[in-house]
Amino acid sequence: EGRQQFYVPRTIGGLEIPNDLNLSKCTLLYIGDDLDIDSNNTNAHTRLLHILLRCNSSDGMQSLWSYSPLHKRFIADILNTTLSPTNSTAVSTALSRVLRRRYFLIQKAKLSTTIAILIGTTSNSYSFRRLLSRTRNRIQSTGRTVYTFAVGKLASSSSKLANFAEIDTFVIIACGETIAKFWKMEREEMLVPVITPMELDVALGIRDWDGRYSCDFGDLIRWDAEDGIEDEYVDSNGKTTSSSINEIGRIEVERNVDDSGSSDDEPFFSMISGKYEQAKSSLNTKQSDVDSDLQALPGRGQLTEYCSEAAEFLKNREYRGLEANVGQTEVKAAILGKVGIASDYGENR
Repeated sequence: EGRQQFYVPRTIGGLEIPNDLNLSKCTLLYIGDDLDIDSNNTNAHTRLLHILLRCNSSDGMQSLWSYSPLHKRFIADILNTTLSPTNSTAVSTALSRVLRRRYFLIQKAKLSTTIAILIGTTSNSYSFRRLLSRTRNRIQSTGRTVYTFAVGKLASSSSKLANFAEIDTFVIIACGETIAKFWKMEREEMLVPVITPMELDVALGIRDWDGRYSCDFGDLIRWDAEDGIEDEYVDSNGKTTSSSINEIGRIEVERNVDDSGSSDDEPFFSMISGKYEQAKSSLNTKQSDVDSDLQALPGRGQLTEYCSEAAEFLKNREYRGLEANVGQTEVKAAILGKVGIASDYGENR
């Protein structure tokens, strides 16, 4: 029924770049005095980390330069320089350390059954809406259970997220700088993996760990179109669309596309457990293809059973909170108690 075009910006470090720019023929010049991407203490550190992860990938920049106005020093290879005068670790070493941890969390996410999407942005752009819909659809297509959380400020969200013990993995949707800041808190305070949408694609087997890395919404949508990965999106009118990318970097959306994808349940070798594991799926798995035609027809004498991952998790917990036990507890009259604090009670009152 026709095609619509939506503009998806292409950004690096928060700055928009031309859609037709070939990064492999460009050189990046970073102007700053501190290259300590390990600290993640300031916006400059997190922005630089995000830039290096994107520009040092297989489709990144030709070379990376840096210039320090304070020390009046020019460096033609930023990756082989040290993080700071007091830290002799090479930038490339710190960057490899970050990527190794990201790959470790991807391996843990492969074993997840219940995944929650953590919204860390207030944006309502087309790129964000499409990425959110795309992430939910891909999790559900593998038979896993998915929840969506919007917790407000991410800096204080670790204690909030700890209340959801049934969640195996969180997928954070936010800008690159916000994600890089959250990684430090994730290492120190989070008990479960927190991964990005691109890392989720690798964990679900949708794409390979091929050296490309980005947290930018536009990059992920473009890579799907360039790699031929079908991407469906339900717009505000409830219509299903499928996308492709044209010459000028706009996303062309075609309506009314029917895609019946199938999940691959082949076992995989887990580096976490050291053995072959079966792909995880929730209790709401699909029945065999023999019954698929009957399920498509409502009624027909078929009994439908609804199973909730959260309810099953709560049922298996040893402690479920305070229980009312109405009618089972003996009623007693109130008595006088003690006065004071827990470490020093006074006489009965």
